[in-house]
Amino acid sequence: MNQTICFIGGGNMASSLIGGMLANGIAAENIIACDISTEALKTLEEHFSIRTSTDSPGAVNQADIIVLAVKPNAMQTVCEQLAEIEQSADKLFISIAAGVHESDINRWLGGSRSIVRCMPNTPALLQLGATGLYANPQTSDTQKQIAQTILDAVGITVWVDEELLLDAVTAISGSGPAYFFYFIELLQA
Repeated sequence: MNQTICFIGGGNMASSLIGGMLANGIAAENIIACDISTEALKTLEEHFSIRTSTDSPGAVNQADIIVLAVKPNAMQTVCEQLAEIEQSADKLFISIAAGVHESDINRWLGGSRSIVRCMPNTPALLQLGATGLYANPQTSDTQKQIAQTILDAVGITVWVDEELLLDAVTAISGSGPAYFFYFIELLQA
């Protein structure tokens, strides 16, 4: 993959995705991370040798793929800021924010955007995750393949045809590890 990927948000899940992508052969120079926390950016830069910036609009302008890796309560503000900058219609947005629907993201971004919504589970932090993905109608097959390549870096992926099904996949993949660890804990007792 020779496209530039911009992460908006530099927390644990972004770090996991970046680590998985690098382990799967995506070049560090093709990744840029943006965050309001200079400390988070410093950690990402030191750990992964990627480019970082506090200038999200500038980084997004350089990117082909934008991974929205912010908390759900910040998603509207971030998307509305990104909508204000000039963007080509062929950019792919990938949201990993829980519970924020594609229609809201698309509206906040100004409409007619290619969006893949997904929610990697906690084992993705170890590249052992399970992620359900949903793509809106504006997303091309090539863009879907790109999103899958990114998310495959942290585990298995499953596509759903309806966004409503994504919530069900997320509930199972998100809760499954907790049940497993609870079972292991009971065996130790």
